[in-house]
Amino acid sequence: MYKTEKARPTLKSVRKQLFLMTVGFVALIIAVVTIVTTITFAKTDSLLKSKVISLTSSLNVQMKLNLDSYLSRMETVGTLAFGVKDAYTYDASDPDNDEYEALNTEKAITEELNKLCIMDNFVDYGIVYRNNRTVGKISNGTTNLLGEDMFDKLNAMITRQRTKDGWEAGYLGNFKRIYYVKRVHENALIVLSFYTSELEAVFDNPETLGDMDIRLVNSDYNILYSARKDETGELLNDDILSRVKGKTSASVMDDNYLVTVNSCGDDWYVIC
Repeated sequence: MYKTEKARPTLKSVRKQLFLMTVGFVALIIAVVTIVTTITFAKTDSLLKSKVISLTSSLNVQMKLNLDSYLSRMETVGTLAFGVKDAYTYDASDPDNDEYEALNTEKAITEELNKLCIMDNFVDYGIVYRNNRTVGKISNGTTNLLGEDMFDKLNAMITRQRTKDGWEAGYLGNFKRIYYVKRVHENALIVLSFYTSELEAVFDNPETLGDMDIRLVNSDYNILYSARKDETGELLNDDILSRVKGKTSASVMDDNYLVTVNSCGDDWYVIC
């Protein structure tokens, strides 16, 4: 009988097996690298987004604090008028006033208020009485805007009954000025106002976020302040409005926008 020879792999089959093993190994390496890279990029992207949102949120909070501080300082300057002699007690609407004494008293009050007025760029800084008589600096623009019932319209701006004061912006469609009103007594109101452009120093972007748009809007989402002057008084852009409407403190990031919003007193919102 003949011995059966054992099958031996040919050189060609060995090469084929080595090739298949190499291809499989390379494919495995590529798959592993792809998975690791994808996970790394996903984590990096998520971390980057988180940091950007955090940075923008911090900017928004800082802008809110800047605004609160500025408004608080304006309120403090307004209350300084209470320290002026006769300002707290004098009533120009009292029918029993002696005309000569009244003129001298009003002149003295006006001089003292004017000294306080030069501390900041006020458009108005004075006292309005129930009979619409005024002392201090009350501009023609305010007089024309509010008309004959100026006292009643200013009195309606007082929204905080505990402190008997209030802020108003965009009154009767005039978005150039922001008003602060505080009751002195039943027949007298302290009134101060400044141009919204004064808020430019309040909403000063740091260099790292120099391209971030910052806006102050009211409860109707009309723009009270924007570095883009032509936007003042306009309704907030629909793309932004849809992302922040109804929110008081939030950050929204999607493929198109990164938006943060924070509410301020008096139903105002800082939107970055």
